[in-house]
Amino acid sequence: MEKQKERMLSMRKKTIGEVLRLARINQGFSLDELQQKTEIQLEMIKAMETDDFDQLPSPFYARSFLRKYAWAVELDERIVLDAYDSGSMITYDEVDVDEEELSGRRRTSKKNRASFLPLFYFILFALSILIFVTYYVWSYIQNQPEPPYISNYSVVRETSSTSSASQNSSSSSSSSILESAISVSGEGNYVEVAYKTNQETAKIQLAVSDARSWISVSDSELAGGVTLSPDNKSSQTTVSTKDPVTVTLGVVKGVVLTVDNQTVDLSKLTTPTGTVTIKFTKN
Repeated sequence: MEKQKERMLSMRKKTIGEVLRLARINQGFSLDELQQKTEIQLEMIKAMETDDFDQLPSPFYARSFLRKYAWAVELDERIVLDAYDSGSMITYDEVDVDEEELSGRRRTSKKNRASFLPLFYFILFALSILIFVTYYVWSYIQNQPEPPYISNYSVVRETSSTSSASQNSSSSSSSSILESAISVSGEGNYVEVAYKTNQETAKIQLAVSDARSWISVSDSELAGGVTLSPDNKSSQTTVSTKDPVTVTLGVVKGVVLTVDNQTVDLSKLTTPTGTVTIKFTKN
């Protein structure tokens, strides 16, 4: 009976900040370690853990930072974002933990936690939110946009010949030249770019003329974000093509995105802010 009572006490509704903090502690991360993993400023992390979302630049950045935080501590980002959008609390099946008590044994037990704690945590978490599954699934289906019209285009590098002899040689060698193609799908505040390339890296450049926009590119030196303006018109970085990257645009209008000097069609981004996911595939 006492164990059941303790179980019922632990299954209580918590704020977003409480859930984030407990998840971080359960994963064994200090604030500094989480800052290094997410590349979010330490003040912003503390603001989210104390539910002081007014300290964040805007609701758009709040959602972006919450998504990164949830990913880092292995939380379901949809649940966190739904709670933020609706201003509600989250049912969290986890007892409160003293962060100072865990700090002394965090390093020595990290290997065991890495193999056992995540599975144990997700099982308990799944049981505690079982009664909410129907609502979230229904809400997710209702919010899905109609199948978008997919616009495809490709940019192919061409070689020129200077003589009939070079034409013959170029025709035989053109088959060995790597072709690359870009296709864009999606609409609203999110589009997905499929980029075919045989290269190990790709150069991503963002530029503005008269606009002003905060931008970021995940898994790159621009992951922390930078502001483009008429005084700082462009920024570029090189990313690995092994994994997808996410480009976040604080302001869509007036921003030009290129991948390996190939312009990406952003006309399907019809909202003031937007997100572009670039996925790389082999030719």
